[in-house]
Amino acid sequence: MNTQFPNLFTPLRVKNVLLKNRIMSAPNMLFQTVDGRPTEYYAPYLEHKARGGAAIVNLGEVSVGDGGNHVPEMMKTHDNLPLFAELSAAIHEHGALASAELTHGGIKTKPEYNNRRAMGPVEAPTMNPGVTSLAMTREMMEEVCRQYADTAEYVYLAGFDAILLHFGHGWLPAQFLSPIVNTRTDEFGGSLENRMRFPLMILKAIRDRVGPDRLVMARISGSERVEGGFTVEDMICFLEKAQAYIDLVEVSVEGLQNNMTATFRPLGINTDLSEAIKRSGRVNIPVYTVGAVLYPEQAEEIIASGKADGVSMSRALIADPYFPEKAFAGKADDITPCIRCLGCCDSDNLIRHFTCSVNPLIGREARLGFGEDIGKAKNRKRVLVIGGGPAGMTAAITAYRRGHDVILWEKSDKLGGLLNFTDTDSIKHDLHRYKNFLIAQTEKSGIKVVLNKTATAAEVAALAPDDVVLAAGSCPIEPRFIPGWENASHALAVYRDPASVGDNIVIIGGGLVGVETGLHLRTLGKTVTVLEMEKEYARDGGFGYKFGLMYTVREKQLNVITGARCREIRRDAVVYEKDGKDETLPCDCVYYAVGMRSEDSLYTELAALGIRITAAGDCRKPGKVAGAVHSGYFAAMDIGKF
Repeated sequence: MNTQFPNLFTPLRVKNVLLKNRIMSAPNMLFQTVDGRPTEYYAPYLEHKARGGAAIVNLGEVSVGDGGNHVPEMMKTHDNLPLFAELSAAIHEHGALASAELTHGGIKTKPEYNNRRAMGPVEAPTMNPGVTSLAMTREMMEEVCRQYADTAEYVYLAGFDAILLHFGHGWLPAQFLSPIVNTRTDEFGGSLENRMRFPLMILKAIRDRVGPDRLVMARISGSERVEGGFTVEDMICFLEKAQAYIDLVEVSVEGLQNNMTATFRPLGINTDLSEAIKRSGRVNIPVYTVGAVLYPEQAEEIIASGKADGVSMSRALIADPYFPEKAFAGKADDITPCIRCLGCCDSDNLIRHFTCSVNPLIGREARLGFGEDIGKAKNRKRVLVIGGGPAGMTAAITAYRRGHDVILWEKSDKLGGLLNFTDTDSIKHDLHRYKNFLIAQTEKSGIKVVLNKTATAAEVAALAPDDVVLAAGSCPIEPRFIPGWENASHALAVYRDPASVGDNIVIIGGGLVGVETGLHLRTLGKTVTVLEMEKEYARDGGFGYKFGLMYTVREKQLNVITGARCREIRRDAVVYEKDGKDETLPCDCVYYAVGMRSEDSLYTELAALGIRITAAGDCRKPGKVAGAVHSGYFAAMDIGKF
């Protein structure tokens, strides 16, 4: 038995199925289909989760039929059955149970993925501007019930052990359960008993079709968390009836602002809901919780304290699919932490496949292999890494694991680079943990770290490395175009010299750095105004992360003024132009965050010496953690081919 996390690794019998631990890999938004067929990415991606030790691995977003697709449909045809069977087989090969998430978008169905008009409890605005949904008739409901049953039968035929019915997050069943959305006056609206009638019809249709022995799970939203919405007590009443058809429930929450678990939100945000359901004594099936469960210590406490019977993890297992195996082996310190940047949800990434800021391989296993099996380089090299930020440490760690002799030079007195701002930041706890993780991984390896070492071309030449990874970082762009700019400091000074920060602050520049610095200062109780000359702030943030950021800006009452062009910086005020009119904003101190520029001057000097050199991180292109980690990783992977 695992003595560090005994509850997390206690097996659980559900009906006639034995789960080897209490960890479920939650379904992810994988939109990669071509002509309705799963792409070659699916099987190895799912297999990676199973190899990592999760007890259940879920295939995400299997829409039940035309009229319900909010993502490109995976066609459930006879010709595609072998492809689905390969997905379940890839999971089974590593001792996990295979499950598929079944969804119906209802009024949130996207018209580009359907031939039919969207349908829901009532006529309501849809994703197609100017078009409303059809209010479902009894006949339409019965047809959707058949679609659910048909899809369940199909995935079981393909070898899946279970289905996870998505009854939360505003999809069709949740739309019927919601008194806010469902304003019907017939037998399917009004009272809770009426509103749960159609969701229960779906469950009964599935159970009647697949029989009593199949494992059927459901994801619900434990509450709408808004006035007038359904409550956790309502969902307990629903589960009292639903448990006649389902064998396990996973508890999430309704509302994008609630389930978008960006770094600004608390950990385990839905455990209060799962705990209320368990402690009611009226729900007799296993209850799992999902939502910002990131660490094995946290998961263990959730189960040990009775808040849930198990945990469902999404982004934690994207950051490190080997989370369960590492935790069981007593190597929790080696688990790559999720930084809750929500890069995996960014719409830009979904053009090709989703990415993870801290795991360069996730979703690309078919092309690049599995993270823990990167293997040794063909030829061992002497590698010098210049810079101890996230790019440099990632490059050094990866090169060392590949069998190279690695030396890392860092010009300051500690590792961490720009991420050292998190030592005094009040909101970026996840990023702080990741920074410390990289430092610990570097220090526990055989990498020779030399601090307080400024690299010069002459000293590099004297060392005579075979390869150099230049990860020298970036430095702030100074707003010299603004009169009085010398009266301001860069935003990083807030963290490096917190004692000098006044109580009434202006930050010039409303990108992520400026806004996040403002949120940090608001958390400390400061009065802060951020000036952004564009019409939109945080334009460098991805969709999911930016949504959480904007919610937090409102929550913390950070004053962000867009369309504001700074005209002058004084010692006690900033003058800016807004809508053609000059405004004066009194303040104690001014900070700027108008961009960074690469520290790449050493690159050309080293290249002239004939040394093989690769730039990584901000030295290559100023950006976020994802760019640093990915470029550092692949720079190291390219060493030693010849």
